[in-house]
Amino acid sequence: MIKIKNSSSPVKQLPTELLAPVGSIDAFFAALDHGADAIYCGLKEFSARAKAKNFTLTEIERMSSLAHQQSRRIYITLNTLIKEVELPQVVDVLAALTSIKVDGIIIQDLGLWRLARQHFPELSLHASTQMTVHNVAGVKMLERMGFKRAVLARELSLAEIAEIRSQTTIELEHFVHGALCFSISGQCLFSSALTGLSGNRGRCAQPCRRRLQNRKQPGYHFSTSDLSAIELLPQLIQAGIISFKIEGRMKSAEYVARVVAAYRLMLDAPLEQRKAALKEADEHLELSFGRQSTKGFLTGFVPTGIADASQHGTLGRHLGDVVSLRGGMIGLTTAERLHVGDRLRIQPKNDQAGTGFTVRELISEKKKVKLVKAGDFVWVKRPEKGFFQIGDAVFKVGGKPLFTLSPEACLERLAKVVPVPRSEADEELRETTIRQALASLLPKTTVEPAAMSEVTVRGREIQDIGLLDDSQQVTRLELPLNSKNLTALKGVEKQLSQKQERLIWEIPTMLFGPDWIEYRRAVQMLHGSGYRRFSINNLGHILLFAGLSDIVLLGGFRCYTLNSQAALAWKELGLTELTLSLEDGQKNISDLIHRPLTIPLTLTVYSAVTLLLSRIPLKGLRTGNVLHSDKEEEYRIVNDSGLTEVLSGQDFSLVGRLGELREMGCTRIMVDLSHCGAASAKGRQVLAALALDQPLPDTFTFNYLQGLS
Repeated sequence: MIKIKNSSSPVKQLPTELLAPVGSIDAFFAALDHGADAIYCGLKEFSARAKAKNFTLTEIERMSSLAHQQSRRIYITLNTLIKEVELPQVVDVLAALTSIKVDGIIIQDLGLWRLARQHFPELSLHASTQMTVHNVAGVKMLERMGFKRAVLARELSLAEIAEIRSQTTIELEHFVHGALCFSISGQCLFSSALTGLSGNRGRCAQPCRRRLQNRKQPGYHFSTSDLSAIELLPQLIQAGIISFKIEGRMKSAEYVARVVAAYRLMLDAPLEQRKAALKEADEHLELSFGRQSTKGFLTGFVPTGIADASQHGTLGRHLGDVVSLRGGMIGLTTAERLHVGDRLRIQPKNDQAGTGFTVRELISEKKKVKLVKAGDFVWVKRPEKGFFQIGDAVFKVGGKPLFTLSPEACLERLAKVVPVPRSEADEELRETTIRQALASLLPKTTVEPAAMSEVTVRGREIQDIGLLDDSQQVTRLELPLNSKNLTALKGVEKQLSQKQERLIWEIPTMLFGPDWIEYRRAVQMLHGSGYRRFSINNLGHILLFAGLSDIVLLGGFRCYTLNSQAALAWKELGLTELTLSLEDGQKNISDLIHRPLTIPLTLTVYSAVTLLLSRIPLKGLRTGNVLHSDKEEEYRIVNDSGLTEVLSGQDFSLVGRLGELREMGCTRIMVDLSHCGAASAKGRQVLAALALDQPLPDTFTFNYLQGLS
């Protein structure tokens, strides 16, 4: 286990930082010109916003030089999960960013943490919100691991943030504006399961914005409002946040300029001028054309409208609906002033993407005009591309610009920046470090086919312990650690006295505030009763076991392990076994298995798939309700312990491919029956198919065959 530092020094009040999103060259200058203290941006690879334009290393070098000349900071987002084959490229990127002297890297994958800590210690590490750090214990772990900053989960209240601040010293960053995800960051498999495009790898296809049917009633159940916490900046500062992060690397330079200008006004305003500053800031935000706004979880309760099924959730302000199509023109009655040069989007009533365009021509009362007022009927020249129908919604998504530099002008401006020259000694040191880091990567080895040595079944309730007697193929049982199972445990302690080593207790992924303390007590009680094996799914779980002897920690699939460096990192943090990611593909799984790891890897071969894990309740939906897409896909709703789970209508299964997995070298498998119970009809069906290695009907292989994008 690695030596991790302990932190008990008092919290310092650091200067506040306005942190702006930059997905293009013009957005970079928009952020600097309108008051951002720092910007965050991604490279062409390893960025959680892969669809943004992003930047080359050469551009990052010039941007960094310019930012530093103006006493600004630049952080690079390497906040995706890394495949095994990508590790050599990651080494090159880390070396380049070290030479450029960027102010920090934002990461999710613990493989990156391990490489940076061992070979590039000059890099300041920021823990991405994708790491799902949501309690004191998680932040303490980041401190001990050497992170400089934690980007907290967006599901926290001001009180929960203040509690974290009171017990930790690391810099705290929080989102204050922009798009929200229905799912807790880092816990979404929705896009990956539907398209193979993983949100954990920056390629989210945004299926949560689609229309779904609830008993034939259409709604946008997972489409959230946008966060706007500008009124809460003083409270956030008091709670201990030092970096105020704006979401929007997919947004335009105009959007960045407007939102940065608004938050700059509020941060700089003296106490007696805040009301006037807020009024001016609201005018900027009104012209940024976001979605309906919410304060999210910051106020300590779930505000109405954070996920309103009746709201489409698209960007912009609704002007009206298309009432006529004639001669290349679209007719509507506009709900507000409309000007030539404004940006519109036509949105169909189904769940397909809309079409955006700039207004080039307006006709009112048979005359070309530059402007029409609210309530006027107007004809708008339609774009050449796009299919439109009467009834489509029309949204205004852009107006009079605040930032007017073209992308070409911004490129010319950047080209004039002279990067800080590097010495020959610096280049030699960089090449030496790269060679050492590459040499530390694990080689590919030959793995012989072998029989399955461990078959773990994840059950649902204490009665599933019968599997340890009745089934010769089941070697271990994993059970959810919850109050129901703890209560039932008292009645079967004698039956389990000789089976404690075969029973694993699973900790829930999310433990907010007091929940963590309750689970600490439960873990201590179980330890005192002789139980030693526990499965965890979050960094914040590790400290549950502080001071307890002979503990065996197994990493669930949410301890993401897509590369050998991540596997070694989890081992150094105290884990003794890892479960591979549900969304991984066959090639990457094989690449991992063929590395000389000293920590065993378990592969899930059957499971329900939680597509979304959320703290947001779904109004009018209860456990057991089923939503349907326009393509007849099904999504099952489960409400449990204050969380909403959205499950795929089909279960994931590799049953029927066990011979193939053995040939690959896989010797440990997990069968997850926690959604149905081992004794249920479905549970018995799965176990029977497992014994015969026969495929199961109405299941899917997730990304196993197509690969993870």
